[in-house]
Amino acid sequence: MSFTRRISVAVLACITLSPLAAMSAETYPSRPITIVVPYGAGGTTDISARQMATMAEKLLGQPIVVENMPGASGTNAMRKVAAAKADGYTLIATTSSPSFVTPALRDVGYDTLADFTPIMNYSGPFHGVVVPSDSPYQSLDDLIKGAKSGAVTYGTAGAMGGAHLAFASVAKETGARLQHVPFDGASKATAAVLGKHVNAALVPAYRDLVKDGQLRLLAVLDGTKDPDFPNAPTLKEAGLSAEFPSIVGFLAPDGTDPAIVGKLEKVFTQVASSEEFKVFMNGLSQPVRIMSGADLAKTIEANLKAYRVIAKELGN
Repeated sequence: MSFTRRISVAVLACITLSPLAAMSAETYPSRPITIVVPYGAGGTTDISARQMATMAEKLLGQPIVVENMPGASGTNAMRKVAAAKADGYTLIATTSSPSFVTPALRDVGYDTLADFTPIMNYSGPFHGVVVPSDSPYQSLDDLIKGAKSGAVTYGTAGAMGGAHLAFASVAKETGARLQHVPFDGASKATAAVLGKHVNAALVPAYRDLVKDGQLRLLAVLDGTKDPDFPNAPTLKEAGLSAEFPSIVGFLAPDGTDPAIVGKLEKVFTQVASSEEFKVFMNGLSQPVRIMSGADLAKTIEANLKAYRVIAKELGN
């Protein structure tokens, strides 16, 4: 059964609950819930997941414990949660990398489509194509044209990550000589473009630097516009065919009671929709991007397919 089909079945099951399933949802949760974060403490995913947990536990009536499990681009944590009991008490706050980027590149020991049930999505950082404010490139089209007459370097947080694969796709589509320079993290890639060691960078934390006039935002990789910069086009608006959305959302092990998944989706969506959470996320320079479990399923499925195509084209 396909990933999206399973989500549809889960939704239908919620509508036609058996008495036993209804009782399960009514009594859930009866003990603390654990949310596994696949990164170290202090990052934006960790901080935002902890805020979601703090606000959601007030609505659920039970503590929510956040457990950090960094390593292997988030895949260690995904394997742990995939193998956990499907009772609603072990969840993961996942992002693009362990959900569909890394699984498109290699065997990670789990199948995102088969081993998890999406609950909902609450964020997903915009990734911007940025250049120094005094760069001759005024638009993405300028950058691509420049890369057709001579190599243009761009930095990202690492080789074969989402940003690298995205711009590799742009290079293939346009024939531009976009030369990738990998760095150990997005902050180092940002420092490199500020220092003019690379011509451009594809990074998430660009808002303040663009507003301060240190960087110029040429485009966003995501399928939706950054509301802080309405004049910056998406890749499709810039005339390209691909989009590369980011996610930050919750998954449960496959087989979790649909009634429990539905209850969690309702509570987490209520939290993410609140003004308090929006203000909190704005302070992190992170967007609130709410998707239902069904829409998150479609996003993961579509991006797994897209990244597998790119990885194959790159010979991976």
